[in-house]
Amino acid sequence: MDPKNVKKVGVIGLGKMGADWVANFLEAGFEVVGFDASSEMFERSKKQVAGDLMWLRKARHADDASFDVDACLAKYKIAETEDAFISELQSSQIFLEAIFEDIELKCNMLQNFTPKLPDGIVLWSNTSSLSVLTMAEACGKPGIFVGTHGMNPVHQMPAVEVVRHKKISEEALQFTVDVLKLMGKKPFVATDVSGFWVNKHLMPFMFEAYRALERGEITVADGDWGFKGSLGHPQGVFKLSDFIGMDTMYRVGMAMYLATQDPRLYPPLIVMRMIGRNELGVKTGKGFYEWDGFKIVKERDFSGLQIKDSNKMFAIKE
Repeated sequence: MDPKNVKKVGVIGLGKMGADWVANFLEAGFEVVGFDASSEMFERSKKQVAGDLMWLRKARHADDASFDVDACLAKYKIAETEDAFISELQSSQIFLEAIFEDIELKCNMLQNFTPKLPDGIVLWSNTSSLSVLTMAEACGKPGIFVGTHGMNPVHQMPAVEVVRHKKISEEALQFTVDVLKLMGKKPFVATDVSGFWVNKHLMPFMFEAYRALERGEITVADGDWGFKGSLGHPQGVFKLSDFIGMDTMYRVGMAMYLATQDPRLYPPLIVMRMIGRNELGVKTGKGFYEWDGFKIVKERDFSGLQIKDSNKMFAIKE
């Protein structure tokens, strides 16, 4: 496992996180082949990757004449069928899964794909909270299965949480850390516990912010500015939530709650209400903010969801 031998990466799951990872792989000069069970994601992925690369050029390569967005995009291929994807993986050195945060879905996919992968390929998972050991055992090759939790947005944030589980080989762990460093990332190693290091602390923090919004203690914009201007957060809790997606916030929170029974991790009512109204964040154009693509149009007023009178708990303004 020599990091310098990595030339090609396969990515399954072309949603926001997967596409952001693709952009980082292309930035590092790797060829990338992507696949998603939903063909609707193909064109969306291409547009997002192109946008990510434009951001990277302006933010990190403004003085580098050799960094060319079109040249990067030329190294990105989307396999339109599972068989075509598996064929492309035969010449890949890394396989990254970035599908929905659903342990059963991930394990089923890994059980299907891993036997068809070439010897020597290292498996990465972008999971943010699920048991890496469970997925490692499901794939049948736990020694080469590594949790690689990229921070959102992946193409902008340098940190990657590399998760050490009980059956990982030190060679695969070190290979992963070294590849990420070659990509310009700043990896850190965390233990395979519920939520790992980041979400173990972040999820209760974010859910308490939601509850404060429900109680009328803060507005969306003031809440985000308070964290940005006081604690140095790059975007604040509510904007970050819209990037992550309320459906993902629910999945992560519920998975951690079921694993720990920590009541702080049970998703607040506002999460279920927003999901029920398809207010998932950036991906649907409406969450804590209204969005035009990745640009905020305006913050939203959540005062109608506040319950301030026990006699009016069922008369909540929608």
